Amino acid sequence: MEMITTLILLYLLVIIIGSLWASKKTGIADVLFYLIGGLLAVNLHLLSPESATIETFAFIGTIFLFFYLGLEENLESFTSGIKKGWKIAVTGVIFPFLAIYITEYSLSHDTIKSIVFAMAFAPTSIGIAFLTLNTLSFSAKNKLQPIIVAAALTDDVISLILWGVLGGILVSLQGTVSVGVSFESITSLAIKPVSNFLFFISLMSLIAYLFFHFRPTSSLNQKSILIQLLTKTKTSIYTHAGATNFLGRQEENVAIIIMIFLAFCGSFIAEFFETSIALGAYFMGLIINKEHFSHNSFTSDEGNQLFHGSIEKLRFLTLYFFAPMFFISIGLHMEVKSFSLFMEILSHALILAIILFIVQLLAASCTAHYINGLPWRSSLLIGVAMQGRAEVTFLVAIAALSMKLISGSDLLLISVTAFMLNLSVPFLLKYAAITHEKRDQAVM
Repeated sequence: MEMITTLILLYLLVIIIGSLWASKKTGIADVLFYLIGGLLAVNLHLLSPESATIETFAFIGTIFLFFYLGLEENLESFTSGIKKGWKIAVTGVIFPFLAIYITEYSLSHDTIKSIVFAMAFAPTSIGIAFLTLNTLSFSAKNKLQPIIVAAALTDDVISLILWGVLGGILVSLQGTVSVGVSFESITSLAIKPVSNFLFFISLMSLIAYLFFHFRPTSSLNQKSILIQLLTKTKTSIYTHAGATNFLGRQEENVAIIIMIFLAFCGSFIAEFFETSIALGAYFMGLIINKEHFSHNSFTSDEGNQLFHGSIEKLRFLTLYFFAPMFFISIGLHMEVKSFSLFMEILSHALILAIILFIVQLLAASCTAHYINGLPWRSSLLIGVAMQGRAEVTFLVAIAALSMKLISGSDLLLISVTAFMLNLSVPFLLKYAAITHEKRDQAVM
């Protein structure tokens, strides 16, 4: 057993090393090569997506990736990004959902499968866009990246809530002749996922306020007894057990372990409320910032050094070990069992990918330009960055497979379609960034 686990890890490390080498030689984001590596490994029968070892590392990789994404942001930029990106997110869910549902239903005439496909392709991959942007350098990156990440995160949240509702409805419809569902049944099915998400957000907000958020509540009515009690409680907790006490007083390696512990705490809270672990890790990373490393016993420089040193080590663990494991696991879902079936799936996937690409590009770009008032070069770059399909797409697809809403060949179809879209992101986003930089310089 130990030898098999060691061999699996060796194969995974070979794919990571080969992907990093190929990325350096070609200048293409390494995410693409992780996906290709997984595809080759499963079809050469070197690795299996059903391996418990790979599932564990992919699970940990999801937590590390989203926690690091949160650390790269802060509450101020995230809030600003939400304000600018929520409209892009809403159109980025509605129009792709409708486009995929109509397309898939016209091809398969299967209502349940069409809804699953539409639900799977509605959410955007934050990880693929972020890791690709991480390899690029252009002047507008700091302005556009928060919008892209916030829009992708928002449509992931919307999609997860919708899946919680629609998944239950679809299971209830299996084996029935009529697809009619009463308003009361929809409402009853929607109560649990929506309430779970609200409880999750409320608890994470309370944790952020009591342990991390130290700014005074001057805007609130201090005459309220409840507000005074909450403020006094918060001040006491933050003073004795706040973030600066368990992060700012540690040496670097201990601080890193505590941060990883917090990431898993956020994921556990999300899982407890039946919400995506990715959201829990992301929000926990979001509320941690460099001010939490500035304890009274440290100078400002020592606090900054502790924060940036910890982030750099987490960056290495995330981008060069755990996140690659997650993306390799996605490629492992693209096993080809029959050449004739694969060719049929390939043509089907090509139709879905082309339609989804066009609709997503138009929805995100037009919203960013006409509603958010961004120039076309920035709007098109956002439209390209929103093409990735990975984390929530496969969460929905695998959940649907376990519910017997789709078959194994349907999962392969979703995987191949997602792969085509993910393939477009590194190439087109790099071209969009270069074009954006040239036009920015021309304007100046």
